[in-house]
Amino acid sequence: MSALADTAAAAALKDILPVKVVVAGACDAPALVTRQPINFTAAMCKPPNILPSKRAEVRDAHHELFRQNVGGRALVFPACIGSTHTGLVLLDLVSLGKGPAALIVQSCDSLLISGVILSEVWLGPVIPIVEYPGEDLFDRIGTGDRLVLEPGSDRLHVYSGAPQ
Repeated sequence: MSALADTAAAAALKDILPVKVVVAGACDAPALVTRQPINFTAAMCKPPNILPSKRAEVRDAHHELFRQNVGGRALVFPACIGSTHTGLVLLDLVSLGKGPAALIVQSCDSLLISGVILSEVWLGPVIPIVEYPGEDLFDRIGTGDRLVLEPGSDRLHVYSGAPQ
């Protein structure tokens, strides 16, 4: 068992999802799940997320993740909606060390990956992005489950709840 998987060993293995790796990387983080598409510009570009208090909270009052912090969590969602500004929002979060640990999405697009690619090139840190187009995604992963993606793997390990 690898070092990443060792950290999740305290929780029971719930599922293993075959995923398409869009941006390679590793993840060992709790899941934050929403069935609603995310408009990163509307969700993250509000006064509470602007300096000096810069946070990574969803500030779209119409979204079910309203007031949830995405920093350090594996964000599971169906798709990205919104503008070309999406990539810059993700780049900004990474530059501040407040980006999500991973993005698990049903349908990925270039606007979503642009900021992640730029953060990898300019800053070094990478947010892995994987795509799982199955309609059962939200039945297989719940908020609080621990998600583990090994480097170079196309399998996402889902552990029940966070390890103790």
